[in-house]
Amino acid sequence: MAQPHAQPKRIIDLRKHARILLPAGALFSFRRLVVPVQLGEEAEGEGAMVDLSIGGCRLLSEVPLNIGQEYNLILQISTERPPIPVDAAVVRWTDDSMYGLKFISIAPHDESQIRDLLLDIRRTAA
Repeated sequence: MAQPHAQPKRIIDLRKHARILLPAGALFSFRRLVVPVQLGEEAEGEGAMVDLSIGGCRLLSEVPLNIGQEYNLILQISTERPPIPVDAAVVRWTDDSMYGLKFISIAPHDESQIRDLLLDIRRTAA
């Protein structure tokens, strides 16, 4: 019996905001959602940030995250910038130790810090 032709895997990008690759050393920590997020509280896990947009990020973590689970995040992009809290982010996809998170609640001041950071990275890359 003939085998059907394999169709190439198509990836559809549904993001509203383009992601920007982050410099090496961008880190994050997380814990299951607790409102409000508090700096300095015990983290459940941590890892490296791969890319970032105003609406979410891609993370690398050895601690498993579950699709649909909501987390508080603390983003530490560089030692020159203060940590940025994300009040709530939800895991949208996983691929081994890589995770895609969508920000669902972030304070306006913290969102502004992310916007400024992304502008600085774009300027530096240009």
